[in-house]
Amino acid sequence: MPELSIRIALMDDMEDIAAISRVTWDGDDYLEKEAPGWIRDCSLYAGEVDGKVVGTFRLSQMPEGVLWMEGLRVHLEYRSRGYGRRLADAAYKTGKKIIGSGKARCMEFSTYINNEGSIHITMSQGFRVVNRFILMTREGIDSSAEIERFEPIQKDFAALTEHIPCGWKYPRNCPGGIEWALQRCDAFRTGDVYFLRKRDSNEATPLRGAEEDPDSFLDGAETAAMKAGDSRSCIVLHESGQNIIERAFDRGYDSWEPVTDYNILVFRYDT
Repeated sequence: MPELSIRIALMDDMEDIAAISRVTWDGDDYLEKEAPGWIRDCSLYAGEVDGKVVGTFRLSQMPEGVLWMEGLRVHLEYRSRGYGRRLADAAYKTGKKIIGSGKARCMEFSTYINNEGSIHITMSQGFRVVNRFILMTREGIDSSAEIERFEPIQKDFAALTEHIPCGWKYPRNCPGGIEWALQRCDAFRTGDVYFLRKRDSNEATPLRGAEEDPDSFLDGAETAAMKAGDSRSCIVLHESGQNIIERAFDRGYDSWEPVTDYNILVFRYDT
C-alpha cells in the first residue's frame, strides 16, 4: 500500500480537499467551505499519497487550553485501506506534542454517534466521552414569534453544562468560551427566553428560560430561521434538557437517526 505522508495543507491542495468534502456525509460537509481559512492559519493538515491529498485533519486552539480536533476526513475511494487510522494517529501524536509543549492542556472533538470508525479509534487512544447533545430539525416551519437581539451576560449561560453548542464546535462554558461563541453566534430573546444561533448556520441552542418555556424557545428558533431565509429549524440541545427535547418531538422535530436522548458526543483526551 502506498505510504501516507502528513504535512501542513496548502492552498494548492484545495482541489483535492474539495473532492474529499463532496463525497463526505453525502456532500453535506463543511470541509470545503472552511478549509481556506484553516489553511491560512496553518491549522489544517493534509495526508498525501503519491502526490494526491486523500485525507485531512485539523488542530486549533480553543479557550481554556483546549486543542480542538476536527476535519478528520478520508476520500471515499481511499477508505478501508488504513489511511483513516494513520491520520487519526498523526492527529493524536501531533496534539500530544502540543500539549507536551505547554501550549494546550487537552484535546477535544465532537462527532455524530454513527461515526463508529472515528469513535473506535479515538477511544483506543484514550479519549473519553465528556458530554452528549442531540441535534434535531423540523421542516416546513411557520412562526410569527417576536424576537430581538440582545447582549448576553454570563448568567444567561448558567443553564448550559460544561460546553456551549456552536455549530460542530463546543467551547467550554467559561468567560473565554462565552466570548469565543459570541464572536460566531447571534443572541436572541423572545419574552423571558434566550437563545443563540450560529451565524452562517441554521443551528440554535437554548439559554436561560428555555427549559421552563420550551415552546417560546422553539417559536423563537423557528422565527430566527425564517428571518435568515431557512426553510427548516435546527436545534442543538443538551441531553439533560428533556422538557425541550420532548416538546420538540411533539412539534414535529426529528433526528437523523431514531434516538430520544442524544446523537452528538464530545470527547476529551488529557494526560
